[in-house]
Amino acid sequence: MANRHQARESALETLYAWSSAKQDAGMIPGLLASRLEHEDRADQDENYFREAIYGIVDHVDELDEVIKTAVRGRSLRSVAQIEINVIRLAVWEMQSRLEIPYRVIINEALELTRDYAGESPRGFINGVLDNLAKQLRPTEMKDKK
Repeated sequence: MANRHQARESALETLYAWSSAKQDAGMIPGLLASRLEHEDRADQDENYFREAIYGIVDHVDELDEVIKTAVRGRSLRSVAQIEINVIRLAVWEMQSRLEIPYRVIINEALELTRDYAGESPRGFINGVLDNLAKQLRPTEMKDKK
């Protein structure tokens, strides 16, 4: 079975490289190819990885507008690149992958945050994603309470 966690790791690394290079869309094919050749990720869900990257890159402005509603008192520019890309990936999943429960999306985002950014930003990201889940998945959140 294809591994989505590995695909999310590759997506986060690709998004980080892309956003660090001033969001140059021309880089995406090379970044994708590089991540797909990564030996440690031979089992990753390649389709999910590609879908996430293009879904985020093609709609980054819309995603960021949604994220701004939950990042209270901070400019998105003040959020570290790794953190904003974890949030973008989670928001894309909440909007586009309705078959994945929001709790799974948030847990995956927090795991990525711990692995790539450490413990300190986890509370911030958890709060942002919890607020966004209320907006993006209101019925699911109501059903879980």
